[in-house]
Amino acid sequence: MAVATLAERLVANMPLFRPVAREHLAQFLEDAVIHRLKRGGVLLRRGERAECFYGVAQGQLKLTLRGDRGEEKLLRIVAAGETFGEALVFSPRASPIDAVALTDAVVVAFPAEQVHALVDRDTNFARAALSSLSERMHRLVDEIEAETLFTARQRIASYLVALAKGASRARLPVTKTLVASQLGVTKETFSRLLREFADRGLILVEKRDILLHDRGRLAAIAHPYPVHPLSDTPVSESSSA
Repeated sequence: MAVATLAERLVANMPLFRPVAREHLAQFLEDAVIHRLKRGGVLLRRGERAECFYGVAQGQLKLTLRGDRGEEKLLRIVAAGETFGEALVFSPRASPIDAVALTDAVVVAFPAEQVHALVDRDTNFARAALSSLSERMHRLVDEIEAETLFTARQRIASYLVALAKGASRARLPVTKTLVASQLGVTKETFSRLLREFADRGLILVEKRDILLHDRGRLAAIAHPYPVHPLSDTPVSESSSA
């Protein structure tokens, strides 16, 4: 199967490309590169120049900041159908993040030259790209506000309410270690506050499944912090805790 044809099939479920005219998409994907990663495989390291952005066709990747002493800050989990790295195409610089597979994954790389050409040819894609970048900017502002102005208890309560999406049960999409990193707390603090909520009758914790007994009281604790869950798609159970 030709790379362009395979890439077109792989990107069919990526919202960013849904409004793109079929003929424009086929031309755009002629130079796409498909990466197949095993769990733990590295797609991109901090300091490397990517000159492309990426779409996850299958599996999940974590995007992290890494300090000089090896400390790691989780920024985002990217699941199938999602894209990342667009900013590196429109404002070229060395990558500030690591991108590592949490599961076996298939990732499509879209070269910068083809992205610029598609922006010129297809206004629907240009609008979709701007919308995607704007949404991520708003989420980043929310997360910065939360880490600087709100307590760990508020952040975790808000995260659980958002994760449940109005239901009475939620499942952590990734391990407690990763969720804690994204929320700016240690794993120990995250686990301790889950136990506190359970002791107060607000939740019941069953490994990564969480039953919300009192969403209203959790929301009252969380107010006014709007947390966005890392991902809607559960990561493989084999991921490290």
